[in-house]
Order: sequence, then structure tokens, then C-alpha cells
Amino acid sequence: MALIAPKPPRQAADAVHSTFLALNKSRAFKSPALRSATGPLRLTEPHEVFTLGLDDLAAGKGLEVAKPTGWRYLVQEDDKVLASAESVAVGPANEHVFSAFNEGSFVASSASAIRAAREIPEVEQGGFELRLLNVPGLYVLALWLHGARGKDDLLVPLAPSPVEAPAGKPVPAAVLLKELADKARIPIEAADRTGG
Repeated sequence: MALIAPKPPRQAADAVHSTFLALNKSRAFKSPALRSATGPLRLTEPHEVFTLGLDDLAAGKGLEVAKPTGWRYLVQEDDKVLASAESVAVGPANEHVFSAFNEGSFVASSASAIRAAREIPEVEQGGFELRLLNVPGLYVLALWLHGARGKDDLLVPLAPSPVEAPAGKPVPAAVLLKELADKARIPIEAADRTGG
């Protein structure tokens, strides 16, 4: 069974789709892979992006305080993922605007991690929503398989990753969050010692 695909809010979907369609129509993409694509391109795998800060991690807080910050799609040509297309929520009203096309290494690792996640027995049985967790202070991105029916969440670190958990392999959220919390405390403790 497929992962649960959340439905983006209309404003986020419109922001990404309108930019994608306008650039795709004239093939006016600036990123190399999208510019050189010859086949039809499509947006797939919508998932919400959440950000978790160092202070929250260092204080022992977890996914419950992760803030929704935008939406992300994968851009595919046939079965090959070429890029991601992203929106971000801005301003006091959290209005979604198109943010960027990205062809970095996290795009390929996202695609392979999503394929692998679908083969996890727990995920095959359903009940997991696809999300993305961003911990910018530690340069960590992870697929977040949110247990939508009361199941325990899983995190899949994306390569390149500075964590000990192997990239592309799901781990219980509590395990990875403990490692991230330990890493988050290092810069805070160093700043305290130096008066920073």
C-alpha cells in the first residue's frame, strides 16, 4: 500500500503548480536537469515540510513542536526524479509562495528513500503520512513517516547526513531525535563556555 499522500492546501499547490506549468510550457527552467529534460515532466509525491530548531531539540522536545514551513513535490521525467519544487509559508498569514526548484543531492536520496519506505512491512500496511523534517542547524533532512493512525513515527535520514543512523534506512523517531538532541546541545554548550 502506498504511503498516505497528504493534500496540500490550495494556496501551496497553486504556488508550485502555476510556476511549474509556466516554466514547463516554454522549458524556461534555469536548473540544468530540468532545462535538459526532453520528456514530459510531472509533479509527484507532495509532502509537507516541517522545521525543528536546535533550542527545541536541546530542550528535549520532539516532533510535536516541529513547525510546518512549506510543501515540497518531486519533479519527474518518466520514472526518474530530476528535482524538487517547493513552496514556503511567509508573513503573518503564512501565505504560501513558490520557493525554489532544487536539484541537490537530497532530491535523489529522497526519491530512493521514498521507494524503500514503501517496502517496509509497517508502511505497506498503511497508516503513515509522508512528510519531510528539516533540522537546518545540524544540516539534517529526513523523511518523516508520520504514524497517522497512532503508529509510532519513523525517520529516514537523507544522504548526505551527519548522523550515525544510516542514510536511507528508517529508524524510530525517538532514536534519531535523541542523537539530534545530543548534537544540538554541543553548539549551545560551546557558546555558554565562551560567553557567546
